Amino acid sequence: MQLDLRNLIRLVYPEETKDKAYSVFTEAQLEQLNKLIKYADYYENNVFKYIEKDYPEYKKSSERTPSQVPINYSRYIVDKLTNWQFEKPIDIAVSTEKKTNEKKAENTEKDLYEIHKKNNMDLKLQQAAKECNTSGGVAFKMIYDNEKGIRFLPRPRLECFPITKFDDTEELEKVHFVAFQSEDIIWKQTFEMVGGKCLVQEATYNVKENLQVEEVIQEPAFLGNGNKFLDFIPVYIIPNNPCVGMVWGYSELEDLIPIIDELNRKYSDSADALRFEMFAITIMMNVKEITDAQGKGGKPKTKPGAVFNLFSAGTGDLKPDVFKLESSFNYRETLKNHIDNLRNAMFELSSAIQLNPEIVSKLGNLSGVALKLMFASMISKTNNKNTIWKPKLEQMYSDSLKMRAVYESYSYPEDADVEIITSMPIPMNEKEEIEIATAKLAAGLSSVKREMDLAGVENPEALMAEILAEQKQSEAIYNNPYNEEE
Repeated sequence: MQLDLRNLIRLVYPEETKDKAYSVFTEAQLEQLNKLIKYADYYENNVFKYIEKDYPEYKKSSERTPSQVPINYSRYIVDKLTNWQFEKPIDIAVSTEKKTNEKKAENTEKDLYEIHKKNNMDLKLQQAAKECNTSGGVAFKMIYDNEKGIRFLPRPRLECFPITKFDDTEELEKVHFVAFQSEDIIWKQTFEMVGGKCLVQEATYNVKENLQVEEVIQEPAFLGNGNKFLDFIPVYIIPNNPCVGMVWGYSELEDLIPIIDELNRKYSDSADALRFEMFAITIMMNVKEITDAQGKGGKPKTKPGAVFNLFSAGTGDLKPDVFKLESSFNYRETLKNHIDNLRNAMFELSSAIQLNPEIVSKLGNLSGVALKLMFASMISKTNNKNTIWKPKLEQMYSDSLKMRAVYESYSYPEDADVEIITSMPIPMNEKEEIEIATAKLAAGLSSVKREMDLAGVENPEALMAEILAEQKQSEAIYNNPYNEEE
């Protein structure tokens, strides 16, 4: 199914594309959409259709079937970066400066955890991070469902078109979600700020009818309940490693694709070389006819113990001959070094750490500091990603409280501060980590709840209550070992 992506651009930017068969703006947008499709193809390991465009010798034909060995480094690196960021579930902490609101803040935190679980956010965050690393960004859409309540919906960059203020790329004025439902029908949903309230509308459009409205799904309406309305657009754009002025960021694959292409070509060349080495070409010289041991003619059979009867096609001293066209494969070491260098460059550019059993066996018992130094590049890259993700998630979870207040008259502390705590799967010396946490507590530099949050404990209050209960039980047994009545 061939889709004309220009129709998406016409729907999103009607003024810029009106009455224009061609424009620099349209072509730039089209080029970007094709890039996003390419990144998605590389993640799915559908790479040789791009290699064949630049190197036609890898294209299969009726005359030749070259080897195609696509190694899915793209997915390996994207998934590795994703796992480091969200393999461990996030933690949520709600605090307040007012002593009277502390109990309400605790209840609010429990409610956010409930929303988190109902939305299966541990899985959705991993899916969203994969999309962000692959395409250079991801969008979260928050809606209110009358039956399910707050819903967090991650959407691919390919179908999200945010429009921001000219000089403030963080201030959303309008967001379009556009996608092909079929070859002829395009779906479009728009969120827009009008008079300090969020307006939403949704419809489908017919490509064959010059993008006329096919079906109105949602007439323009302000998001809210009764006389309460949302005063923000419930869409959250999370870019990957953006530069100044960028709404979206860069794909992790952008710099790696040339290296991945070269690796795939060399693996394919090696497979062809091995095939020719194992099944060398047979050369027959001065042969008119071939029969087997029984005198039957036809195509010679290459099998152990085969016997050929050769009938000469020449005259005089010319004798029939059969031999294999073999090579010595002298470039084996050079090829290995080239592939190793490419792999090292790829992992260096991606900051992904590659450990194999041989390296691990030589490490021994490392200290916590040594382990962190070994994974320093990966830790740094994940921390950089979290400087973008954490504020966006904190805003989204905070806004979910506002949305509940609009639709459910939900009450929460007006000064509630929502914090998202992330944890990385860093190999660590657990004994050292416990000693460090204990030293912080003894010096008054941290609290028990804070250290439990950092350790990934979902409900520190419940665990502390459980610990206190066990301590009291132990003290009671110690003070009254024979369970004597007082």
